[in-house]
Order: sequence, then C-alpha cells, then structure tokens
Amino acid sequence: MSATSRCISLQIYLQMLELGVSPNRYTFPLLLKACSTSFMLSQGAQLHAHCVKFGLNSSPFVTVALMDMYMKNGLIDSARRLFDRMVERDVVSWNAFLSGYSQNGRPEEALGVYNRMRVAGVTVDFVAIASVISACSQLRFLHQGKWIHSWVIKNGFGADVVISTALLEMYANSGDFWLTKKLFEEMPTKDLIAWNCLISCYVQSGMIGDSFELFRKMQHNGLKPNGSTLAGILPAVGRVGALHLVRSCHGFAIRNALDLDEYVMTALMDAFAKSSDLVAAQRLFNLIPNKSVVAWSSMIDGYGTHGYGAEAIMLFEKMQENNIKPNHITYVGVLSACAHAGFVEEGQGYFRKMVDVHGIIPRLQHYACMVDMFARAGLLDDAVSLINQMPTEPSPGIWGALLGGCRIHGHVELGKFAAERLFELNSVDPGFYVLLSNIYAAAGMWSEVREIRGLMREKGLRKPAGWSSIEIGNKVHCFISGDMSHSDSGKIYQKLEELMERISKVGYTPATKVVLHDVEADVKENVLRSHSEKLAMAYGLLKAAPGTPIRILKNLRTCEDCHVAAKFISKITNTEIILRDAVRFHHIKEGVCTCRDYW
Repeated sequence: MSATSRCISLQIYLQMLELGVSPNRYTFPLLLKACSTSFMLSQGAQLHAHCVKFGLNSSPFVTVALMDMYMKNGLIDSARRLFDRMVERDVVSWNAFLSGYSQNGRPEEALGVYNRMRVAGVTVDFVAIASVISACSQLRFLHQGKWIHSWVIKNGFGADVVISTALLEMYANSGDFWLTKKLFEEMPTKDLIAWNCLISCYVQSGMIGDSFELFRKMQHNGLKPNGSTLAGILPAVGRVGALHLVRSCHGFAIRNALDLDEYVMTALMDAFAKSSDLVAAQRLFNLIPNKSVVAWSSMIDGYGTHGYGAEAIMLFEKMQENNIKPNHITYVGVLSACAHAGFVEEGQGYFRKMVDVHGIIPRLQHYACMVDMFARAGLLDDAVSLINQMPTEPSPGIWGALLGGCRIHGHVELGKFAAERLFELNSVDPGFYVLLSNIYAAAGMWSEVREIRGLMREKGLRKPAGWSSIEIGNKVHCFISGDMSHSDSGKIYQKLEELMERISKVGYTPATKVVLHDVEADVKENVLRSHSEKLAMAYGLLKAAPGTPIRILKNLRTCEDCHVAAKFISKITNTEIILRDAVRFHHIKEGVCTCRDYW
C-alpha cells in the first residue's frame, strides 16, 4: 500500500465518522494495516484509542491487527501486552506474536514463543515453522535448524515454497554453501527470494564470477531482479573494484525504478566508494531523502578508508545534529577513520562517548580500531595497556593490529610477543607470519627470517602472491611483479623505463629497504622497478584517456617505494592516481597523497 493510499484510507474513515457511521471489527484491521510504517505510528496509536472507544479492542480480529502494527513498528512490548490480555488465542494470534519477535531481530524470544505454542497444544502451521527457521538462521543454530528441516520433511511441508526459502536462507546464513546449493536445486518452485538468497550465498563464499552468472541466469529464467537482488550482489562488485559493473548496476536500478530504494542506494554508495569513486558515493548519499543510520555509517566509513578522516568526523557530527543515533557499526567507521588519519585524541574521545553517551558496549571491532590507532601512532605502550584492560580475550585481529604497528616502528621484541599470541590462537593467516618475518628482516636478523619461513613451510602456509589490477575499457587487466605475460608487455616496460628515468631526475630514489631479502642493492632496485603497482600505472598511462584518473587495486598492502613513485608519477604526468590496497585508499594528485604518508 502506497503512502497516498494510506492517507486516503484514513480520510475515508474520518468522513465515515462525520456521517455518523460506526466502525465494526472489520474496519480497524484495514486501517491498522495502513499504519504499519513508522511515519504512521501516531495515527495507529489514535486508532487503538478508537478501538477501545467503540468497544472493539476485545475482538481477536482487531487485536491481531493491533499486534501486527506494533510489531512492524518495533514496539514488541506493546504487542506482547495485547497478546497477554487475549482470552481466546487462536493460531493466527500466536503466529503474529512469533513472527513479530523473529522479524524484529529477537530470535531467542521467538523460539520461546514457539515452545509455549507446543506446550499449549497449538497446531503448528507453515507460518510458524517459517518464523522458527528464521530465528534459527539469525542465531546460526544450524543443528536445531537441521532438526526442524527433518521435521518439515516428515510432516509434509517440504514442498511449501515459503518454508523451502526460509530453510535456504538459514543454510546460506550459516555459511554452508553446498547445502544451500543442493536445497536450491531440489526446490520444485524457485521464487525471487530463493534466487536472491543463492546469489548472496555465492557472494559470501567469495564466488564473485559465479554470482554474476547466477544474476544473468535468473533473468534468463524470467525473474526480474528487485532491490534485494541488487543489494545482495553489489558487495561482490565493490569487493572486486570493477567500476564499470557498479555503474551498470546503477543504470539497472534507474531503469527499474530501484534508485528510490534506500537499501539499493546505500549498497550502490558503498560499492562506488569501494571501487574508488568517492564522488559518486557522495552524490548518491546526498540524494537519499531520509537517511538511515546505515547510510550515514556507510558514508563515514567511505571517507575514513579513503583517507579523509576530517570529513568522516564532520559527517559523524552532522549525523548527530540530524538526530540520528549512531550504532556500533557507525563507531567502527569513525574509530577506523581516526586510526587511518592519526587522530589519536579524537579517537579516544569518541571511544569514551560511545560508552558514556550512547551506551554502546565496546566490541572486539572497536578495540581492534583503538589498538590499531595507538600502534600506528607509535603509542605501543598504550596499545598494550588497552589490550590488558579488555574484558574479553583479544582476537587475532587485535594482536594483528599490534603486530602491524610493531612492523611500522621496528619494535622487534613486542612484535615477537604479539606474533606468539597469534600463534597460540592457532592463527593460520600467513600474513601474520610474513609481518614477523618482515620485522626481523628490517632489523637484519636473517637467521630469524629463515626460521619463520621454515615454520611456514612446516605448516603448509604460503605468502599470498601480490598482484595489481587496473580497469581499462570495461576490462580488468591484472599484473604480478615482473610480469611479462601481457600482450602489451613490451610497450608497458618501455613506458615504465621512461617514467622511472623522468622521476629519478626530479628527486625519486628507490627505497631499497622495503626489499626484505639479503641481496645486493642493485638487485633490490631491479626488483622494485617491476613491482605490480608500477606495471599497472604504466599501462594506465598508456591506455587511459588523458585527464582521467588511474584506478589501481592491489590485493596486499602497497610498498613504500611504489607509494613514493606514484606521487612522483602523478606530478610529472599531471594524473590523479587512486590506489586501493588491502588496508586503505590512496588518492594521489600533484605529488600529494590523502594519507599524508601516514599509513
């Protein structure tokens, strides 16, 4: 029902009263359904008063409609009070109560209601089962979910599309890709929700190409993607940084009138930001009329990861001026922005405000941001002190943040301590071993480097191969260090030699210290010269239209030498270079980077 239709319904009701026509038990459910959105809640409360006035509040038909309205507005306690006062509770009222808890993110209470239904001897139908499956999905209670799946099959509900889809969502949410795929293939009828669920599962499993293929197959089967489809696939687009695909999704949203859907707009905004186009992300943010906390949080995070810490903080303050209360995700974004920008005092202030003003209990992500902020700034003692004060055991991410700070500031002993804590947690992330190896190498401790590399071999861990990609003409070109496989390799290396010669004349000196191998200086210079980032830059300058930014994606943290070279190259060629690495974005223009060399 559209907003206009809702208003018309209420106007007709008022005209009815003016004419002296009394409402009956069939009148209010229709009106209350019109008030099931937040901006109509006050009218719904007035209708509740009318129900009492006309003596219809005891009607189960009216009570269920009131419960549904309150549930959909998140007023669970108001709905529960109505339910508790009901004398004759039928399966419809129980289902309304159960689904309300499930749909409002309170799965534990939903399962409690389900148990009460069974004790009361209420017949369980497909509506109740779908709500219980949804609760198991939210709690990731896969074992209980599988038991319910068995019950569904045993009691002949397996062919019901609503229940099948709920089971599909449960398996997808639990991360069980193969069970999700198997159930999808076995479903006799696959609706849009089922397709959306499988696409999201592919995205969560990192199967980016397959998710796009599924997106196309879904349309080939005659199903038109909706807002949930786009919101599900856009994270994959942002992850690979393919700007032409983000623009294509944006075009699809406009053509299909989905550009007014806030979830789609927010997902597009996030994808644009992750694909290096922060200007487009900001433009979409400005177009959202009633911005939710999700939209504000996404934009704050975008500013932070792109190196615009001051802008992230300004937006955070503006959000509160607009009476939008930040949540724990918002604070992850603003604390991360402070860490990237080196705003230590501001970060400490926001951490206190999060607890004292907004009553948010710090989670591991918040502690990780704070440890990262202290460690990057060289305040390693403060980082360790905060870790020791934590009420829970530090996660690998927290020890990893400390280890990263030790690498930046060359603190060998503390780095070794942090790495040992990581190894005790049975971390199999080879990146942590590489960080410790790099700390030893920077200190010239080559025997320790060999020891760590030997340990990695024993555990079957390999350092991930570094690569850089660049998008030219809607096609992504990928390079590895010393790459000669590209069809334009000759031209690329010729262009690179020209660039290196030009920047050497204006002050560039190879940062050979970043080559953490025990070899001669000239060998180190040759290694640096053909790093994947430099090859991507050279190719971009060969093929990109003059005046357009060069956008490069690096799967690992970019090296200091490539960062310095990019600044010189941007200056001599008058080209903006946007480099996204595993940690953050670097916007480099006229020889200056947004990171201010603080990374």
